[in-house]
Amino acid sequence: MDDLSLYLLDLVQNSIAARASTIELIIVEDDMLHVSIIDNGIGMDSKTVERVTSPFYTTRKTRKVGLGLPLIKMLTEQTDGTFSIHSALNQGTTLKLTFNHHHLDMPPFGNLGEMVYMISIHQDVNNFTFTYEKNGEQYIYSLSEMKSLLRETIFEHSMMQALIELINQEIEKIRGNL
Repeated sequence: MDDLSLYLLDLVQNSIAARASTIELIIVEDDMLHVSIIDNGIGMDSKTVERVTSPFYTTRKTRKVGLGLPLIKMLTEQTDGTFSIHSALNQGTTLKLTFNHHHLDMPPFGNLGEMVYMISIHQDVNNFTFTYEKNGEQYIYSLSEMKSLLRETIFEHSMMQALIELINQEIEKIRGNL
């Protein structure tokens, strides 16, 4: 994958596939980049948790390999970071990742606003929260608040562009790039 936002989108799609009604994506930037994905989906038993980082294990019926978790685990290791996954059946899953975002192997962030928007318009996602934090400043995007405010216009092309720009602008402000 070319950028971090694509990795994260793939990981959140795992939460969606696990029938999560609540999904949180939290990114905290300091010396390291900390990413947490927390869901209340169907979860996994301990044997499954042990196997999910193998590229030869997948629960999908459409292909015989699963690359999302193995690739993100490899990326955390390549960037001198950490990977942990905690899950329990019918209680959800928490994925915690750290990256040395100054490392040569760290991909660019990519379009985080577009990633958040793509998650927001997924038909099976109702309660999604995205948080970006750096130096004590924080931007929180709440899908339920946006849907309440924008209603059906959230799906319109002009609103899509505006939301993506807003999210990216808020992140860049916090990162000190604006």
